[in-house]
Amino acid sequence: MDQPIKKQKVVETTSCKESVLFNSDTLSKIISYLPSVDVLNLALTCKRFGVSNTKGEELSLIEESAQQAVQDIATEEELETLPYYNGENSLANYHYLQFMRGPLTFDQLIGGAEYENGENKSCVIHCTQANNYNGWETAISNNILRTGKHYASFKLSCTSTKYSIGSFIGIMRPGQVNQNIRIRSNPFWKPFYQNFTERLDNGEYDNENSVKCCVFSSHTGNCISSTWPANGLRSQIVDEWEGMEAASLGDEIGMLLDLDDNTLTAYKNGRKLGEMKRGVSGPYCWMASLYRGNRVSIQRGTIPS
Repeated sequence: MDQPIKKQKVVETTSCKESVLFNSDTLSKIISYLPSVDVLNLALTCKRFGVSNTKGEELSLIEESAQQAVQDIATEEELETLPYYNGENSLANYHYLQFMRGPLTFDQLIGGAEYENGENKSCVIHCTQANNYNGWETAISNNILRTGKHYASFKLSCTSTKYSIGSFIGIMRPGQVNQNIRIRSNPFWKPFYQNFTERLDNGEYDNENSVKCCVFSSHTGNCISSTWPANGLRSQIVDEWEGMEAASLGDEIGMLLDLDDNTLTAYKNGRKLGEMKRGVSGPYCWMASLYRGNRVSIQRGTIPS
């Protein structure tokens, strides 16, 4: 007689626990403490949470919870940088939010560039020991900038007093460089962008915007941009702009990419220099090209008042 009663209690307890766990309010609080990769794995491996296959407004439990977690923890400024945050792609939004909160790093090194101390991915140096050390070396961040305002600070220095400042810092289209080919150049040279695969998915590109790369030249202060044409060994447009200044050893150059206003603005040691380029629309990523003996570090920052 006791056994059925005991079994009934177990069923009731389990049902109570599930009612607490399997709802978006509880789950959104739990996943706010988890890396986005773990949240995605949870959605893919647990049928109870699931990922919705519908393209309508109906969301799975995990998608609804991720959407709520984003709304709970993100600031207004962070919400403005999300490509989609109004109901769709909730898991991607959560991943993107965590990515935007992390430190900026250079994730692709081209032409022999190296991380400082071999492990600091926020700082790269020109590998002067490599052959043809006079060539350019490039570092690219995989942090894709799609909408909103983004500010990054670049610290310029040299590995030795015998070198002078000579770097390009700015933005370029996101994508992947063919690492099987040793390219010692910057994004304005044809050998570079011919071996670069642009990210073209999700209809992210504005067909009217042909600017593939736009940088601040530390040596002169000029704005240099390119459309990456199919012909010509090197293609670059060099512009002067109001407020233009060159950089010196130890200067900190800030770059503000405003993808709402489609502008790229430069700062020097916290002081606004001016608007370098208009007509840039996302997506972009941060990049730096270094001449021999140069060092560039990058960090996320707030827009100077």
